[in-house]
Amino acid sequence: MSGTELHWMSATEIASRVRDRTLSPVEVTEACISRIEQLDGALNAFCLPMFDIARQKARKAEEAQMRGEFWGPLHGVPYAIKDSDDYKGQVTTVGSLTSAGHVATGFSPIIERMEKAGAIPLGKTTTPDMAWMGLTWSRLHGMTHNPWDRTRNPGGSSGGSAVAVATGMAPLATGTDGAGSIRIPASFCGIFGLKPSHGRIPLMLPNTNQHTHYGPLTRSVADAALMMETCSGPDDRDLYSLEAPAPGYLGDLDKPLTGLRVGWSADLGFVTKIDPQVRDTCERAAQRFRDLGAEVVPADLDLSGSMEIAKRNWQAIMSAIVFHRLGDQLDALDAALVACARGALTQTSGEFLFDKVRAFPIYQRLVAWFARHDLLLTPAVACLPVTNGRLLPEDYPDHAWDWMEWAPFSSPFNLFHNPAASVPAGVSQEGLPIGLQIVGPRHADALVLQAARAYERLAPWAQHRPPE
Repeated sequence: MSGTELHWMSATEIASRVRDRTLSPVEVTEACISRIEQLDGALNAFCLPMFDIARQKARKAEEAQMRGEFWGPLHGVPYAIKDSDDYKGQVTTVGSLTSAGHVATGFSPIIERMEKAGAIPLGKTTTPDMAWMGLTWSRLHGMTHNPWDRTRNPGGSSGGSAVAVATGMAPLATGTDGAGSIRIPASFCGIFGLKPSHGRIPLMLPNTNQHTHYGPLTRSVADAALMMETCSGPDDRDLYSLEAPAPGYLGDLDKPLTGLRVGWSADLGFVTKIDPQVRDTCERAAQRFRDLGAEVVPADLDLSGSMEIAKRNWQAIMSAIVFHRLGDQLDALDAALVACARGALTQTSGEFLFDKVRAFPIYQRLVAWFARHDLLLTPAVACLPVTNGRLLPEDYPDHAWDWMEWAPFSSPFNLFHNPAASVPAGVSQEGLPIGLQIVGPRHADALVLQAARAYERLAPWAQHRPPE
């Protein structure tokens, strides 16, 4: 089998073929390593290759395969690790000069579960300083490039993971999402990304405002469902972790959408600036849900106020990191990150907590809306991929830090903990990917996956690959 066939193979097919012994874990791992060596010098998706570990584990996986022993559902499947996840004995920098020498003493829960399932770690992927923004570049690791147009950014903060998956360097990658950090790069890179319900995949960090979610970045919905089955479920180390639903995500993935009521919104009641190509492409994609048997209606939903609350919360989270944890290392941090954090210094603790009160009636509007509808569709991002070297697109007013202005559709659902995915909806006139966001009620992760899978079957995207 050629390397080209292997590095575009889905995780579900790799797992199946390893299990029936028609594919070697060593063979597929070497194909991924070769692909990384071929492409990554120009893309900068990986900041820490782990090829020795990958090869060693692949050999052990093959030996077990030959004995008829399989460690779990991802036995022999390579994957990439966002460099905010801990892998015991390896450096976790979170893209920051302040953490350049930090060696992990354990595994993040998602990595622990991927390893137990038999997955093969290829290395750590790039992320911005402290994973703070929707773009991927840092003083420590440099600029990451969008494979569809290398003058543009892949989005962030899970940008390296998205590039790795989009280019066939890895079939699976981990991501985190605190304000869109899975959905933004999935949209910009033309792949699938899921932010599950908050706590569905446990994490181990002081999640001070419960904004951060773990989730998969993949080329297919089935691969994301497989990863969700592997990684979901409670962990006592995470105070907010949720029970995993039974029987899982893969079994019901192909359930029809017949009879579902789906709302389409291009503004959520507050978004005033959106690229016309993004709006038109996403609206056309949303209307195609009629072909899947769903009723598509305009979303009479107003989440006004949620973005301002999300921004203030984001500033407070960054302030906790920057001034209280790293206050003696400000010169080593991204200046825009420091500017973001500085904005929270005038906010009292009472004002911070009062934002919870302000958010409550907005969330109740969302709950009431979902009582009458099954799914919400919006653009994933308001703009096309941003030019590298810029914090905001050229037609946005300059700002010291506010990248969230061009990603207004994502953070409300971090604030309210809904599952939300980005699926490829089409491309711009320039050939740049555009993502459609699918949002479900809290805990309806399986429904979001089913909707994404139905749309994927209607409008397949896996064959659309970046130019080489």
